[in-house]
Amino acid sequence: MTSAEELRLKVRQIINEMHDDSAVGLLADDTRSIDEHILALLPDAVLWIQKNKGWGGVNVKSGVEAATIKDNGDGTGRILLPEDFVDIVALQMEGWQRPCATLFPSGSAVAAAQLDKYTRAGVCRPVCVDAFNECGHRVACYYSLPPDKEPRLLTLLYEARYNPDEGLAGNDEALHKAVAYQCAAMLYNVFERRDCANSLMAIAAAYCNNVQTNEKK
Repeated sequence: MTSAEELRLKVRQIINEMHDDSAVGLLADDTRSIDEHILALLPDAVLWIQKNKGWGGVNVKSGVEAATIKDNGDGTGRILLPEDFVDIVALQMEGWQRPCATLFPSGSAVAAAQLDKYTRAGVCRPVCVDAFNECGHRVACYYSLPPDKEPRLLTLLYEARYNPDEGLAGNDEALHKAVAYQCAAMLYNVFERRDCANSLMAIAAAYCNNVQTNEKK
């Protein structure tokens, strides 16, 4: 895990490494104000990395213990997703031969195929669809299990929204660096230092795609 304080210090280190007039101007601002900006920008930085990464997972949690399943009685059902859910990593029901790693949009052709019992997915290549229940809560609709199979969730790994009290779960150093660089880029944008922001965003994007960077050690 990487704590909020560790992320803040990493962003401050990145700013200190930007040896140009723009960085000097930024560092001349009130230290407390800069730190407040960093902490305020971290949730958006984490979300940006989660949405733009080309590999891995950021802030991955397990939601099996708290999951609620509604069984439709025909081998399909839905799982109430955690409130801090951003994206799926792996979802597997007992009896499936492989987990789902994608939530298909509810308006997609794949989702439409699940509405017909003759075209919907089965245990060999199961499908999960992104949806909302009657109360407006986000759910994962699953397809399918044998109709006589009692639904049991074995795995629910998901990327969660950033919570400063918890920090970033996991130990993926490259993606945690991506978060720090993206946060620094957003900070420079706040202070309208576009060139520095673009440079740091490029480094964040490189980490998102597991590309070697020229960051200073």
